[in-house]
Amino acid sequence: MGLALLVPNVTFILYGYIWRQSRPTTVSLFFNVVVTLLIVVAANAALRRVRPHWALARGELLTVYAMLSVGSAVVGLDQLQTMLPVVAYPWWHATPENDWEALFLQDMPSWLTVTDPDALWAYYDSRGPLLATDYWRPWVTPALIWSGFSFTLVFVMLCLNTFFRRNWTDEAKLSYPIVQLPLEMTSPRRNIFAHKLFWIGFALAFVIDAINGFHLIYPSIPSILGERGARYDLGRMVHSRPWNAIGWTPLNVFPFAVGLAFFIPVDLAFSMWFFYLLWKALKIFSAAVGWGDLPHAPWINEQSFAAYLTLAGFSLWASRRHLAQAVRSVLGDRSIDDSHEPMPYSWALIGAVGGFALLMIFCGQAKMAFWPAFGFIALYLLISVAISRVRAELGSPVHDLHFIGPQVVLTETFGPAAIGKQNLILYAYFHSFNRAHRSHPMPHQIEGMKLAGEAGTSQRGMAAAMMVATAVALLLGWGILLDAFFRHGGDGWASKGRESFSLLEQWLRSPGDPNWYAIGALVWGLIFTVFLTWMRTRYMWWTFHPAGFAVSGSWSMALFAPSILVSWLAKTLILHYGGMAAFAPASTLFAGLVLGEFVAGALWGTSGILLHRAMHNFLP
Repeated sequence: MGLALLVPNVTFILYGYIWRQSRPTTVSLFFNVVVTLLIVVAANAALRRVRPHWALARGELLTVYAMLSVGSAVVGLDQLQTMLPVVAYPWWHATPENDWEALFLQDMPSWLTVTDPDALWAYYDSRGPLLATDYWRPWVTPALIWSGFSFTLVFVMLCLNTFFRRNWTDEAKLSYPIVQLPLEMTSPRRNIFAHKLFWIGFALAFVIDAINGFHLIYPSIPSILGERGARYDLGRMVHSRPWNAIGWTPLNVFPFAVGLAFFIPVDLAFSMWFFYLLWKALKIFSAAVGWGDLPHAPWINEQSFAAYLTLAGFSLWASRRHLAQAVRSVLGDRSIDDSHEPMPYSWALIGAVGGFALLMIFCGQAKMAFWPAFGFIALYLLISVAISRVRAELGSPVHDLHFIGPQVVLTETFGPAAIGKQNLILYAYFHSFNRAHRSHPMPHQIEGMKLAGEAGTSQRGMAAAMMVATAVALLLGWGILLDAFFRHGGDGWASKGRESFSLLEQWLRSPGDPNWYAIGALVWGLIFTVFLTWMRTRYMWWTFHPAGFAVSGSWSMALFAPSILVSWLAKTLILHYGGMAAFAPASTLFAGLVLGEFVAGALWGTSGILLHRAMHNFLP
């Protein structure tokens, strides 16, 4: 059932992208998967009435959910939807004016991309089905190569999650806020659909999105705060220096974001909006003291990147015992009980090392030097661990880290000239899964393990199901998206490739020296994150969380900070005046807000895809 449901889900995600409609993978909880689970739960309830022994158990429902989440992630906006335009871009857009052929194309491994002009013409201009001609054939090799690369990366993530699962879930007892709604929807003990407060929240969010959707069609109908197009931007209202350095500061409130944030621990939600405001104050301060003319000042992205790396380091340190057990397992120690893990620790260690080696071989075949390749893969996996930890503990709606992948940090630290031309070419391709990290697959894996634990189902069965879903989704995604670009022309979605190779051109034409401002920001971000962590472990009253510092400086957090502030205030008041007795019924109201906006968004998104026009899109 999970594999069958991947087909409509992948199609919905990719054709929403084609028609500039729904973008469910831009936030942590994918609304297409939640709505699919709602349909399956409803059908399952009806089936239980007439054929009880045919009905799915909770573990089976959650396995389907986890498969769809991981499958949706690998075809998401920051994965396949960026990868294909990057892979297709360079040879078609090379001109005598930009002289890319002499600058870098002659040094580019041909098997990474498509060089056949007819196949590129079919991709960009043919306006016909994929299989109508033989021009699809040159696309098979890069599709299989990059699918294999993505699958290997995801497998290494699964091996790493095997080491973290017990520490994060059973020992640290992290709250996993993102999966609380699927758990509630499938709970055999507590039926949230029977609560009036749930339906009040559902109706409120649904009506808001219905009105905002009709506003897009009939502008005479007023919009409401949740509507993205309203553009309530504080930055546009401030014109004098240094206050205008605050930049883009939207004041929208999204019902689903308010609902999601309600399941975040109070101190963590506080840290998210507090540090967001602190970043804004830092921008104003930078302009006031004259730093405004320096590129990228005050280097928020670099500080956030360093914070993520530091959190990854702490996660590795906290799981050192399980890593040591893995080493002992490989050496023959049979006393270690890993029977309840997604895979034996020895397999996970061998898989992680072997997968890393395969990724290094890929880079070596592409003529990358050892250290630039090793540094990139290691930093990427560390960021992956940090994002997974932040999701498991914080439940942040977003964790994007726009335009600050390992390739940017390495070139800022050592300078493009020191990295070398051949390595920079591969860094341009790696932009395809490092432009941002909103649809990162690793946190969905660890959340799937949490769901398996809650349902009492097999961790190894869940791990196998998620990897099968990964492989099928990658193949489906490449086929569906290639066909869509053949039919509708790929040039309208080429901006991600333009970003990547324009950056490569900048590196090669103006190599420059190490960016000492960026290096200083990286060092400061590391030191400040260590300080925040030390204070939290030493003083119970310290409410500032390092994960809040890491996620709060991102582009997407600007959209969601007002919603998190509203939810934090509501939760604080509920707990203060009603205590835990009031929390449980209130949580059904906020779960209704999430599901109500998700259902409305799915309906508008489906309408936009079927009508081939942009309808209301509540997501950024």
